[in-house]
Amino acid sequence: MPTAELRADAQDADERHDAKRGVERKQPRLAFKPLHTMWRRTIDLVELTRVDLPVRALPDALRGVVACQISDLHVDRDEDVERLGRAIEMINREQPDLVFLTGDYFSGPDSMRNYLGAFREAVARLAPRSGLFAIGGNHDHWAGYAQIAETLRHAGAEVLANESRKITLRGERLAIVGIDDLWSRRAEPVRAFRHVGRGEPTVVLAHNPDTALYARHLRPGVMLSGHTHGGVVRIPFYGSPLRSILRIGKQYYSGLNRFDDFYIYTNRGLGTFWFRVRFNCRPEVSRFSLLPLAEEKRQGKAPRIAHLAAEPARPHREARARNRRRRRS
Repeated sequence: MPTAELRADAQDADERHDAKRGVERKQPRLAFKPLHTMWRRTIDLVELTRVDLPVRALPDALRGVVACQISDLHVDRDEDVERLGRAIEMINREQPDLVFLTGDYFSGPDSMRNYLGAFREAVARLAPRSGLFAIGGNHDHWAGYAQIAETLRHAGAEVLANESRKITLRGERLAIVGIDDLWSRRAEPVRAFRHVGRGEPTVVLAHNPDTALYARHLRPGVMLSGHTHGGVVRIPFYGSPLRSILRIGKQYYSGLNRFDDFYIYTNRGLGTFWFRVRFNCRPEVSRFSLLPLAEEKRQGKAPRIAHLAAEPARPHREARARNRRRRRS
């Protein structure tokens, strides 16, 4: 069933339940509607970020390979399913060679059980040309990692937990390395790299950017992470006021940053957890164009990053109306 229809069914069920109880569903007071609209836009508008991503030892033949990343979905409510559906539409329009999912798909066991089916159907719609890869995050281990990993596999993803897979693109080999979650004490970088040669190009998936502190001696090609939700609140010229998420430094809460002799990209995530708040920190789909790290060094300038217009993640009225007509017939 399409994502919009799932949400429409759930909303109609809520309305019928409230009608039986004689409860009138409350709408925001007129005076607060502008604030409510602004708040919803901050958590629902998904931004596409295009990034030139330097990768150590990347063969020249792999220059321009397109990869997309989403992270921290926290599929806990109908609105999160809808937001995920919109992000997947955005990814498929980019026609990527690779798609990476970097953890925290649900916040806890209750939401995992409630939305596992809708999550599987949404992920199954991803259509990369050469591979879909996923790792777990701290919330996934708290919610029920075995069931989440199995669902991801059924949806077509290759799930990596302290292991690697080598793929061939344009006649060259690229290793995708998945390091398990750091906060839940399951990260084993050495084990994840055990089948990777020292000079091989790698894309490392690690939910927590702090994993770089324990993997840098393994010479990652590039690391893709999430976990931080971009710092949640980002103040212009200052960044996030949060202090306790990362040991590596608050500059790694979001975006592309150099660490030692490789880059880390931290995705701002799609969902929210605990506080349903974002400020100057929109949900994000990352779209990468790979390039050799040596080229970035030669040019002596920072890689290009473009933040494209955000798209709303709201239910379609047409789908909701279709559902109502179908139930009446």
